[in-house]
Amino acid sequence: MSASQTLLDQALTAIREERPSARAMGVELVGIVGSITRGEARADSDVDVVYDVIGRPTLFDLGAIVVELEDRLGRRVDLIGREAMKPDRWAYMGRDLVVA
Repeated sequence: MSASQTLLDQALTAIREERPSARAMGVELVGIVGSITRGEARADSDVDVVYDVIGRPTLFDLGAIVVELEDRLGRRVDLIGREAMKPDRWAYMGRDLVVA
Protein backbone atom coordinates (compact mmCIF):
# COMPACT_ATOMS: atom_id res chain seq x y z
CA MET A 1 0.00 0.00 0.00
CA SER A 2 1.37 3.35 -0.98
CA ALA A 3 1.85 6.16 1.48
CA SER A 4 -0.42 8.40 -0.62
CA GLN A 5 -3.44 6.11 -0.10
CA THR A 6 -5.77 7.01 2.73
CA LEU A 7 -6.65 4.40 5.32
CA LEU A 8 -10.15 4.30 3.82
CA ASP A 9 -8.71 3.58 0.37
CA GLN A 10 -6.47 0.86 1.82
CA ALA A 11 -9.36 -0.75 3.67
CA LEU A 12 -11.66 -0.70 0.63
CA THR A 13 -8.92 -2.26 -1.50
CA ALA A 14 -8.32 -4.97 1.13
CA ILE A 15 -12.04 -5.80 1.23
CA ARG A 16 -12.27 -5.99 -2.55
CA GLU A 17 -9.24 -8.29 -2.69
CA GLU A 18 -10.56 -10.52 0.11
CA ARG A 19 -14.12 -10.63 -1.25
CA PRO A 20 -13.79 -13.80 -3.42
CA SER A 21 -12.30 -15.81 -0.55
CA ALA A 22 -14.94 -14.51 1.88
CA ARG A 23 -17.74 -15.39 -0.54
CA ALA A 24 -16.41 -18.94 -0.75
CA MET A 25 -16.86 -19.11 3.04
CA GLY A 26 -20.43 -17.77 2.89
CA VAL A 27 -19.73 -14.13 3.73
CA GLU A 28 -20.37 -11.07 1.57
CA LEU A 29 -18.07 -8.21 2.61
CA VAL A 30 -20.17 -5.06 2.14
CA GLY A 31 -18.11 -2.07 3.21
CA ILE A 32 -16.82 0.04 6.07
CA VAL A 33 -18.45 2.12 8.81
CA GLY A 34 -17.12 4.10 11.72
CA SER A 35 -14.34 6.57 12.34
CA ILE A 36 -12.45 5.69 9.17
CA THR A 37 -15.38 6.63 6.95
CA ARG A 38 -15.94 9.86 8.86
CA GLY A 39 -12.28 10.87 8.57
CA GLU A 40 -11.89 10.66 12.36
CA ALA A 41 -9.59 7.63 12.60
CA ARG A 42 -6.61 7.75 14.93
CA ALA A 43 -3.45 5.71 14.73
CA ASP A 44 -5.00 3.12 17.05
CA SER A 45 -8.45 3.02 15.40
CA ASP A 46 -9.80 -0.31 14.22
CA VAL A 47 -11.48 -0.97 10.88
CA ASP A 48 -15.19 -1.75 11.16
CA VAL A 49 -16.16 -4.00 8.25
CA VAL A 50 -19.83 -4.72 7.55
CA TYR A 51 -20.78 -8.13 6.19
CA ASP A 52 -23.84 -10.14 5.20
CA VAL A 53 -24.20 -13.89 5.60
CA ILE A 54 -24.86 -15.54 2.23
CA GLY A 55 -24.07 -19.12 3.20
CA ARG A 56 -23.14 -21.02 6.33
CA PRO A 57 -19.89 -19.54 7.62
CA THR A 58 -18.38 -20.93 10.78
CA LEU A 59 -16.73 -18.91 13.50
CA PHE A 60 -13.43 -20.19 12.11
CA ASP A 61 -14.36 -18.74 8.70
CA LEU A 62 -15.12 -15.35 10.25
CA GLY A 63 -11.87 -15.51 12.20
CA ALA A 64 -9.92 -16.30 9.04
CA ILE A 65 -11.43 -13.27 7.30
CA VAL A 66 -10.50 -11.05 10.24
CA VAL A 67 -6.93 -12.35 10.32
CA GLU A 68 -6.48 -11.82 6.58
CA LEU A 69 -7.83 -8.26 6.70
CA GLU A 70 -5.74 -7.44 9.77
CA ASP A 71 -2.62 -8.74 8.02
CA ARG A 72 -3.38 -6.62 4.97
CA LEU A 73 -4.13 -3.47 6.94
CA GLY A 74 -1.76 -3.77 9.88
CA ARG A 75 -4.48 -2.93 12.39
CA ARG A 76 -7.38 -4.50 14.25
CA VAL A 77 -10.53 -5.35 12.27
CA ASP A 78 -14.04 -5.79 13.66
CA LEU A 79 -16.63 -7.64 11.56
CA ILE A 80 -20.15 -6.30 11.94
CA GLY A 81 -22.99 -8.52 10.74
CA ARG A 82 -25.86 -6.43 9.43
CA GLU A 83 -28.51 -9.08 10.05
CA ALA A 84 -27.58 -9.33 13.72
CA MET A 85 -27.89 -5.59 14.33
CA LYS A 86 -30.97 -3.97 15.82
CA PRO A 87 -32.68 -1.67 13.29
CA ASP A 88 -32.13 1.49 15.35
CA ARG A 89 -28.41 0.72 15.73
CA TRP A 90 -28.05 0.05 12.00
CA ALA A 91 -29.94 3.25 11.19
CA TYR A 92 -27.23 5.12 13.11
CA MET A 93 -24.22 3.15 11.83
CA GLY A 94 -25.48 2.73 8.28
CA ARG A 95 -25.31 6.46 7.64
CA ASP A 96 -21.52 6.16 7.52
CA LEU A 97 -21.41 3.07 5.28
CA VAL A 98 -18.94 3.25 2.41
CA VAL A 99 -19.60 0.31 0.10
CA ALA A 100 -16.53 -1.53 -1.15
